[in-house]
Amino acid sequence: MSSLSSLARVALSLGLPSGVLDRGPSLRGTKFLARAALKARFGGTGRPFQMVNVGACDGALFDDVTPWLHRIAGARAMLVEPIPYNQKRLRANYPDTSRFIIEPVAVTKAKGTITVHTFDAAALEAGTLPIEFIGCSSVTDTNLMSGKNAWGEADANFNKFAPHLRDIEVPSETLQTLLDRNGISHIDAFLVDCEGADWIVFEQLDLKRYRPGMIKVEVGALLAAEIGQVVVKLKTSGYQVGFQAEDIWAFA
Repeated sequence: MSSLSSLARVALSLGLPSGVLDRGPSLRGTKFLARAALKARFGGTGRPFQMVNVGACDGALFDDVTPWLHRIAGARAMLVEPIPYNQKRLRANYPDTSRFIIEPVAVTKAKGTITVHTFDAAALEAGTLPIEFIGCSSVTDTNLMSGKNAWGEADANFNKFAPHLRDIEVPSETLQTLLDRNGISHIDAFLVDCEGADWIVFEQLDLKRYRPGMIKVEVGALLAAEIGQVVVKLKTSGYQVGFQAEDIWAFA
């Protein structure tokens, strides 16, 4: 997104009435983030804006939320990313180690190790694979590795991609362990983009304890029952929920 179009989106989000914003969840998200940026710059010395992003990839590609960390003065984040290739890109994009913590693990229900399906880093770097594949690693079989979406075995191009699939072992931790380890006592924005493991992660978030102002969960690779569980958890906790593309956006 160009700087001009980005500014236009911010201005539009701040100026539209709530009834219109409710019809465009991502625009409401822009308003939430823009307000956080204004508060951080002009609102005094309150606590810093805190983001938690599980499945952060490189924090830039196909991500309209994480880059706001550069706009919100003093913002902090715990960025969870298990793929070594993406960890390097993520640190390059967020070099301030005092504010941006990278947890090189997968979030699971118990501490241990887990197999992650991913792609050969050299093939990604060389452009042999579509750029979208940088963010397609998963601990589940509900994404392109199983043929359950547009890039799966039903796709005529799948055989071109299959030779570059790799399984790697990565450490895993529970979400609460990561939050406690990094001393996170409040969360302003919580993001989950885990290519099919999104409910496994989101199920662990204690909404009563942390009460993020904004939540974004990718549900495009989830089973219908899991999408329902995401919605029920949010609704019963009093969140306003909206769907856009493959994401659920929620606001306290």
